[in-house]
Amino acid sequence: MRRPVHPIHTVFVHFPIALLGTSLAFDLLGLARNDALWWAIAYWNIALGLAVSVITVSTGLIDSTRVPQGSPAAAIVTRHLIAMLAALSCYGAALAIRPVGQAPTAAGLVATLALEGVGLGLLLLGGFLGGELVYQHGVGVAKLRGGEP
Repeated sequence: MRRPVHPIHTVFVHFPIALLGTSLAFDLLGLARNDALWWAIAYWNIALGLAVSVITVSTGLIDSTRVPQGSPAAAIVTRHLIAMLAALSCYGAALAIRPVGQAPTAAGLVATLALEGVGLGLLLLGGFLGGELVYQHGVGVAKLRGGEP
């Protein structure tokens, strides 16, 4: 199978980061306003963010095959992958314990907010590492005809 010439992971990364990253804010709005609309938006942001992340992770794995083993970027790719998979696990757990489109109650509320908070921290860490791969190591940057990025 021929690999695409253009890195494809960068096309998809913004969607899960935006969808998952804003879910905590929408849940906090739902808590502050006691309005189920915000809880529903947070729920569906997580669900859609996790769905799109399947494509995002798949394209990231494909693009990571271009990183030479033993290069300084290879270790960062591994840390980026671990941080992002851990973040997705947090959001997946948060989605699993909450009712569809409604406010979580009691311990479920605390667990949901905690999982989303930890997930957001991991998402930010993984995004930072992804940025380091692109801006410091040139991973995912298309080369010009002369060979320079």
